Parts: sequence; structure tokens; C-alpha cells
Amino acid sequence: MLVLAFTAVVGSFFATSFIVQRSSSAVGELSEDIIYNSAPSIEHLALVRRSVLEVELLLARFINETQRRPELGRELDAALIQARRGLSGYMALTAFPGEEAVRMDIQESWLRFDNAVARARTLAESNPDAGRGALFDQEVDPPGRHLLEDVTRSIEYNAVRGRELAERIRETRRRTLGLATGLNAVCGILAGVVAWLLHRELQARRALSDEHTRFLETRAEEMEQFAGRVAHDIRNPLSSARLSAEIAMRKSPDDAARAPLQRIIRSLSRADAITGALLDFARSGARPDPGARTEPRAVIADLLVGFEAEAEQAGIQLDCEPVPPVLVACSTGVYLSLLGNLVRNAIKYMGDSPTRRIHVRVVEEGAMIRTDIHDTGPGIAPENLPSLFEPYFRAHGGVAEGLGLGLATVKKLAEGHGGHVGVTSEPGMGSTFWFELPRAGSSWDSAPTHDAPASTHRH
Repeated sequence: MLVLAFTAVVGSFFATSFIVQRSSSAVGELSEDIIYNSAPSIEHLALVRRSVLEVELLLARFINETQRRPELGRELDAALIQARRGLSGYMALTAFPGEEAVRMDIQESWLRFDNAVARARTLAESNPDAGRGALFDQEVDPPGRHLLEDVTRSIEYNAVRGRELAERIRETRRRTLGLATGLNAVCGILAGVVAWLLHRELQARRALSDEHTRFLETRAEEMEQFAGRVAHDIRNPLSSARLSAEIAMRKSPDDAARAPLQRIIRSLSRADAITGALLDFARSGARPDPGARTEPRAVIADLLVGFEAEAEQAGIQLDCEPVPPVLVACSTGVYLSLLGNLVRNAIKYMGDSPTRRIHVRVVEEGAMIRTDIHDTGPGIAPENLPSLFEPYFRAHGGVAEGLGLGLATVKKLAEGHGGHVGVTSEPGMGSTFWFELPRAGSSWDSAPTHDAPASTHRH
């Protein structure tokens, strides 16, 4: 319906434009007939009529006033020239339909009048005493009256023709105005229909968008509640396992047996910190602790040690650039979750790449601290990049582990703390995942320190 209504509006617009153009063309043609034919014909014929009357007057004086004949003869010649000029101008114009007969009558009447004037003039010059009044009345007056009648008839004909043309112009304008008004009314009605359809479409889309937003909010709330329940349920067995490992390490006299136990304790501590942060985050309604701060250097060093065994088993070199002494505005558990998810993701999807390396880097960017995790894996197809951070999305073929919540968790945690996440990747050239968090407001000197060094780990 929207397409049909829009098409009708456009069609009405073009129809109105076409009608107006045709009307303008018709009015232009009629106006040209008046301007270049009817009105000039009347002007030329009026000149002929005035000149004929002047010729008659001068000829009468030429016959009767013998002493002034030379002067009157010159004036008579000038009047005849004016009459001929008017007649020539009239005959040069295009004749209206039915006007040709009138034009022929005028030409014949003019020839008779011109010959009569010439004869009367010659007779008056040759015989001064020739019947002066009778000469004019008999020779000149009859053809003159006939010529004036024909000229008057042609003037009336052109005047009538001009009125007809003016009437046609008025009728054309009236008809065009009526059609244009009608089409404009149709355009207005159709435009109203289009506006109503658009309004209805926008309302439907807004309703769908609101429903989708409510659905996503409900899903997000459910996920937060689920994460809180899972984190709460996991913390107890984690604490028990760590306590058991600590007791076993204290009872073990062999240093070689203590090393695996220490690794287990560190892993359990990281898991406890992550679940604790997720639990706090879920309980706070996605509002982080405003006073939280973490030193990335110590957290990265400890995390990479925890991934040593997994990276060594996968044949992956895991290293980190020297980390600047900065603080980020989040808890240690949140930073561990962000970095751990991305490093674990890079290890999981390394695939069969011949070069196997994961590189961590921390960069200061004004008020933000950015952490990059670059891998030499197979890369990600461009069409999958926009959906990577959506819940339950998994783009890597052949890998079915997990629920697809790792990157979604990274995005939610980073944005919940005022930061951002992103990825750059090219198939066959590896990927770089990054997240940035606000710099902590407190100074470095007042921050708690950690004993873990900012070292580089290679396996």
C-alpha cells in the first residue's frame, strides 16, 4: 500500500506538471497570435486608415488651392508613402483563417484609390479650372470610401479574432487551474495516506523494537541472576578445594610435590577471585564498585603463570611486553575475568597455525588503559566480526566447547566499568582482541603493591 500510494503521489505530481506545461505552451501560442498578428494588424490598418483620410484631405486642398500646389504635392506624396507602408506591413503578416478574402478586397480597393488619386492629381495640374469639387467627388471620394470600409472591416475582424484568442487564453487557464487544483488535492490526500502509512509502520517498528529491548533486558537480567547463582554455588567448593590443597602442601615435606599444589592453589585463587567479582557485579545490578582499582602488571604476571601448563601443552608461546605502572578502575577479579577470557579464547582457537604465539600488551591512552591480546591463529571472517561479542555466538568451525558467553561477558564487564572492547582480525593473519578501562583516580604511590614481577613468559 505504501508503494502504491507513493507511486500515485509521484504520478499525480508528474501529471500536474505535464498539464501545466501543456497549458503554458497553449497560452504561449495564443498570446503570440495576439502579440505578433492580431494587434500588429490593427496597428497597420489604423495607419492605412489615417493615411487615406489625410490623402483625401490633402488632395482636396491640392485641387482647390492652386497657389500652394507644390507644397501640398509634397505632403500628399508623404501621406501616400505612409499609407503604402501601413498596407505593406499588414500584408506581410500571416493571415488568420478566413482573412484572405478581406486582404484581397483591401488590395483591390487600394489600387483603385491610388489610381484615382493619381488621375485626379494629373487632371488638376493639367487643367486648373477643371471642376474642382466635382473632380474630387467623382474621382476620389467613391474609391476612398470603399477602401475605408474594407480597412474598417479588417480592423473589426482582427479585433474579434483578438477577443477570441483572449477568451481561449482565459478558458485554458481556468481549465488548467481546475485540473491542477484537483490533482493537487489528490496529491495532498495521497500524501496524507502515505504519512499515515509511514506513521503506522513506524509505530509497528517501534513496538517491535520495544518488545525486542524488553526481551533483551529480561535475558540480561536472567543471565545476571544466573551468573550470580552460579558464582555463589561455585565459591564454596572452590574454597574447600583450595583449603584441602593448602593442607596437603603443609603436610608434604617434598618440595617437588609442593610445586603442583602451589599451581593448583593459585588457579583456585584466580577462580575464586573471578567468581567473586562476577557475584559482586551481578548483585550490584551491573554497577561496579567506584573505589575498586587494580594493578595490571601484577595481575598479568600471575595470570600468565597460571596458563603455563595449558599453553605448553598446546605448543603456544605466551609472552607479555613490560607493563607500565598504572592502575585501572576495576577489581582484581574483574580484570582477571577480562584478561583470562581473552587469553583462554586465544589458546582454544589457535587451531593448526604454524606460528603459535600469544602476546599481551598494556598501553596508556589518555584517561583509558588499553590491554591488547594478539594471537597468530587462523583469524576471523569479516562477516563474523560484528557478532563476536553477542551472547551464544560461536564463529569458529569445528569447535563446539562452551556456550559462547566468554566474549559477551568481556563486553558486559568492560562496558559496565566505563570501558570498551573490540577486535581486529584478518583471515590467515591472526587476531587482536582488546579492552580498555578507565585509569584509576588514585595515585600510584598510594596503590597496593604486589610482589609478582612484570616478567615475560615463554613456553
